Amino acid sequence: MKQVLLSIATGSLIWITPAAAKNEGAASTEAQIADPDQKIKCRRVNVTGSLVKKGRVCKTLAEWRAITDNGNYLARKMVEDGTTRPGGN
Repeated sequence: MKQVLLSIATGSLIWITPAAAKNEGAASTEAQIADPDQKIKCRRVNVTGSLVKKGRVCKTLAEWRAITDNGNYLARKMVEDGTTRPGGN
């Protein structure tokens, strides 16, 4: 009797789990469409020490924008301060 109940319970979980996973995937897709900054973009980058090998870096558009803004800020600050080394010498 216990084996029958166990097999029925296991069988019902097999049918319920894919449906629940499908609904969660649909909700995350809708959230990504609503916020374009959460779209993932991958870039190929050169691997240091290799002439041929390329790496792949994937980040959201918001993360790429933050990296670009930070790099621009640091370059602008270096030009305005006239320093090229940390410490200001």
